[in-house]
Formats: sequence, C-alpha cells, structure tokens
Amino acid sequence: MSRHFWLLIHRYAGLFISFFLVIAGLTGSILTFYHELNNWLNPSCQVAIQTKPMLDPLELRDKALMLEPNGRIDSLNLQRQPGEVFTAFIEPKINPETNKPYAITPVNLNPYTGESIITVQETIAAPIGYWPLNRNNILPFIYELHYSLLMGGTGLWLFGIAATIWTIDCFVGFYLTFPIRKKSLNSVKCSTPINILSKVKSKQPNFWQRWLIAWKIKWPSSKQRLHFDLHRAGGLWLWLMLFIFAWSAVLLNMNATIYQPVMKLFFDMTEYENYPVPNLANPLPDPMIDFKTGYQIGRQLVAEQAQLKGFKIIDEQSFSYHPTTGLYQYSIRTDRDITNKSASSHIYFDGANGKLVKLFLPTGEKSGDTITCWLAALHMANVWGLPYQIFVCVFGLAIILLTITGIYIWYKKRQARILSKRRYKQR
Repeated sequence: MSRHFWLLIHRYAGLFISFFLVIAGLTGSILTFYHELNNWLNPSCQVAIQTKPMLDPLELRDKALMLEPNGRIDSLNLQRQPGEVFTAFIEPKINPETNKPYAITPVNLNPYTGESIITVQETIAAPIGYWPLNRNNILPFIYELHYSLLMGGTGLWLFGIAATIWTIDCFVGFYLTFPIRKKSLNSVKCSTPINILSKVKSKQPNFWQRWLIAWKIKWPSSKQRLHFDLHRAGGLWLWLMLFIFAWSAVLLNMNATIYQPVMKLFFDMTEYENYPVPNLANPLPDPMIDFKTGYQIGRQLVAEQAQLKGFKIIDEQSFSYHPTTGLYQYSIRTDRDITNKSASSHIYFDGANGKLVKLFLPTGEKSGDTITCWLAALHMANVWGLPYQIFVCVFGLAIILLTITGIYIWYKKRQARILSKRRYKQR
C-alpha cells in the first residue's frame, strides 16, 4: 500500500462524495439558522406577546382535545417561548365502526387565551408535497434534502455510505499531507568527503519543518498551486471539524448499522435496541394512569432520581406517552445536558403502575453516550450560542470550497495525463 495507492483512494473517494458534500454543505449552512429563518418566513407561527402569563400546557391540551374530540394528544411540549403558537400534536383515534382512523384537522392555539388560530403546521411531508415551493415549506424541503436528497430511506442510506467514506477519507487525506520521505544521505554512494556530507545533513529540514509547508498557502502563486494549497492547508486547519461532522453524519444516518458497532468496540454505550423495553405485542393506547396523573408522577420520579444521582434539574421540555411500549416519557434539561436548546435527559415509567423503568442521562454515565451527545450537538449547532452557529454556517461553505478545489486538482491532473499520452503516441 504505497503512497500512490492512498492517493488514488483519496482521489476517487473524494469524487464519489463530492456531490453529497456540496449538497450537505450548502443546505447545512442554511439549516444552522433553521428556527430563526422559520420565524421570519412564517410569522403566523407567532402571536402578540401579552403581559399576562401563558396558559398551562395541560390546560391548552384539554382545549385542543375539545376542538378535536376524535383526536388524541400523546405528546406535549412543555418548553415554550413568549408569543409562540401552541401546536397540538394530535393523532387520530380509531373509528370503531370502520376500524380506520378518524379524519382530523390540525389545532393551533393562542397560548395566552386558548383560542384557535389559523397557521401553517410545520411538518415533514412526502417529497411530492413540497411542490410548489413556498415560504411555508421551503425549510422542511431543505431539511429533507440535507439528509436524504428527498429520496426517503434510499437517500438516507446513500448519504450514510457517503458519510462513512468521508470519515475514512479524513484519515487518508491527513496522511497525504505528510512530506514525502527522502532517502538518507548515508545510503548515497559517492566520493564526497564525510565532513561535507555532515554539513549537508545538518542543513536538511526535518519532518516538522517540511510538514509546516502543508499548513501554508503560498501567495502569490499560480491558479493551480493556489487551489492545491487551499485544498491541502484548508483540510489540515479544519481537519478536526471535518472528522466530527463526517462521523456525526454516520451517527445520524447509519446509527445501528455502522456507528454503534464501531463505537462499542472502544467505548461503553447504552444498548439502544429495544430501548428502554421491547414493544408490546399489541399497542396500549389508553394506559391505566391518565395523562395528567402521569405528568405528576414523572415530576416526582425525576426529583427522586436527581437527589439519588446528584444532578440538577434546569427545566422541563416534554411529556409523552408511547402506546407501543406502554411507557410514559418525561424529558427534562439537567446539568448533565450539553445543549440548552433541547433536553437530552429522559425518564421512563410504566403507564400501568407508575414504576420507574429507565433513567437516561446524556453525560457522566457512559463514555460512548457522552461522545454521541457531543457529536449530535456539534453537528446541529446546538452549543455555544450564536458564535458557533455562525462558525457552522461558514464551515458548510468551507466544505464546498474544499470539494471544488479537490475536483479542480483532479481535473487539471487528468488533463495533464491525457496530454502526456497524446505526446507519447505522436513520438
């Protein structure tokens, strides 16, 4: 496996993933400010901020069910921003006469009054549902283009393969920046006096001095040299982030097939198959413990676990019931969470008896879980506020630059090889 072999691997791996990187870099730069752009494009998702406090989420849930009696709300968002419309996540009940789901309509409420308002419910629709593109569906369109090319499971799989190749190519590209090993002067047979050879050897730059050139961009220089320096030096300066985004893309697209098996070889991780319990043989849509009572039980269990495990509760995010497992899930943000945008700490308990089933803390328990949560937060720009959002936005454009310079280098070398072959044939 010579250097030339790894150069070919880097070349053709880069050509294969170039299309995916351009799409991911461009759409990712936009999605960094998803929520800000969504509020700007869809002002109907906002209502005027009032001086009086917003209604309790459980009360808003009751009002939504009164407007849509044929629906059920098994998931409730507990973390709201002032002036943000309350969107009820309504799912249809089953009509006992037809054994089919009822037809229901989305319900959105004014969080201060509980009145129904007309707005655009944010959903990820089938690809055909995006046309024609408008201000209401442009961001969901970009979101699905980012991770699946609007091709559903097939696109998810293709992007996962590209992310895996990208991860491996990060190490190949890093190796290729090392200076070419030179032959030792001791192996050179000549009649040069030994004292002169010693002086020449002492003037030779060492490995670090020669590698330092790879980190620099020569300016001014030819167009081809500039592209080469941008590609090589840019890849070195951004290498750590390139690897983080490549491996986190594998996490998001091929979690069970590649990410988890590899991570489990090196780190202790939660077993997510059938997590936290296997699905029931038959879903249980109506648990013995009702939703409101379950919420109070969840708060009590979290308080007990916080005292037992020594973590601090910051705020709550959501409460939901899962008919497939018969469990309630209470999601809170704790001092073990990495991001302040979403909660990664969860508690699960039985919907029949209220007994604790599982507590998940994102950090401080298992090393693999901690790394995974950091990778996801960094990929989605959910840490360090606006400065990191701007960095990720620019980083997405930098990925496109590295891709374009790589394609340019390949194209110029290909032209040179073709020209060389023509000259050889003309001899």
